[in-house]
Amino acid sequence: MARPFPYLLYSGLSRKSDRHRADRLDRLVQNGALSHAARDQRLAQNLPDRPKGEVLWLHAATGFALRPTMELLCRIGDDRPDMFGLITLSPDVQPPAGAALDTGHFTLLPEDDSTIVRRFLDHWSPDSLVWIGGKFRPNLLRETHERHIPTLAIEAPHSPTTLDLTSPVPGLRRHVLGGFDHVITASSEAAYPWRRAGLGTEQIEILGYLEEGGIAPSVDEDELTRRMVEIGTRPTWFAARLDRSEISEVIRAHKRALRRAHRLLLVLSLSDPSTQDSVLAQMETAGLAATILNPDSPISESDQVVILPTAPHHGEEGLWHRIAPISFMGSSLGPFGGIDPYPAAAMGSAILHGRHVSDFTTAYARLTAGNAVRAVTDGFELGEEVGRLMSPDQAALMAGAAWEVASTGAEVTDRVANLVQDFLDLRERIAP
Repeated sequence: MARPFPYLLYSGLSRKSDRHRADRLDRLVQNGALSHAARDQRLAQNLPDRPKGEVLWLHAATGFALRPTMELLCRIGDDRPDMFGLITLSPDVQPPAGAALDTGHFTLLPEDDSTIVRRFLDHWSPDSLVWIGGKFRPNLLRETHERHIPTLAIEAPHSPTTLDLTSPVPGLRRHVLGGFDHVITASSEAAYPWRRAGLGTEQIEILGYLEEGGIAPSVDEDELTRRMVEIGTRPTWFAARLDRSEISEVIRAHKRALRRAHRLLLVLSLSDPSTQDSVLAQMETAGLAATILNPDSPISESDQVVILPTAPHHGEEGLWHRIAPISFMGSSLGPFGGIDPYPAAAMGSAILHGRHVSDFTTAYARLTAGNAVRAVTDGFELGEEVGRLMSPDQAALMAGAAWEVASTGAEVTDRVANLVQDFLDLRERIAP
């Protein structure tokens, strides 16, 4: 099939030899602006082996789209545990610090050159594409369309439906948008370019943005019931993933809050579990009855502090966020970047945090705008806030606001997950 004139014009304007593109990227490597691995990814060279089975390709066009993309992959992966997720990133997007995919891989989007694009698609042979955000790549998407790979576009905050071009090409955007099979937009106004591109009403859904925070951690219900029976009516708060340097401030906070409720229980986890013995000693020196929690041992009435023995996984964190009406997000009183607040928000816990949350800026900004979190500077302020939130109505007010923010976009996440399941099932049925 002959390509429309805007594509031919774009291809002519953007055509460069492989050698020219490699030389340009090599200069960036020599200047320290690009790593060797990033160079290879942008040229679709020296890629890791493609795993057997289904490969779902998701693209995060902007930093705002990355976390929703990762959560969407997890949501779909729950139903397709053998599926491999390939998340491509625009050159200016970086994975969050410490981020890892259990059954997936991060890579930079290849250069929008026909030869490089074909090399990328030949290697990965994806079964479906979900493009989150704008900044569309014409050659890449055209080649994807011609290979009959099902494509879904989803609007994300701060990601308009623009093309990733250095100069405009008349009529090109309409052809690029028209190559998608389905689209989810946030508003009727945002759907207009897609209608102009020729998508029918059955291909366009107006549901809202795909946003982060819509997936609650799974919880072991038997463990939840057992621990809640052990704790009974005791007021409880959870301090998650504390850095060793934060312990003294948390001790200060707990002692202050104990003045209001002498039966108050603190459960804490550590960012580095190897420090648990020294933390236990520090608690005892401060006059607090502390214990390292054995999975088979009960929490006793005499325990004032319970230390989780290992770095908690999402399920264990979810359990304690659900048990404790108040959660403090650790690694935030000092310059450590903070931790993800959404597990606590999704489980209905009121959220406190320090002021150093640079690794999760968007998440905390959304929750702050919804009056769903409170920032503290030190142990004194933390203790005051814990004491204030022991009033059930205060904790419930904050927890409800946090849950509302976290659940915004859950409908979109669920709908997208179902659409992708349909795409993959259909491709599986028609595969030779």
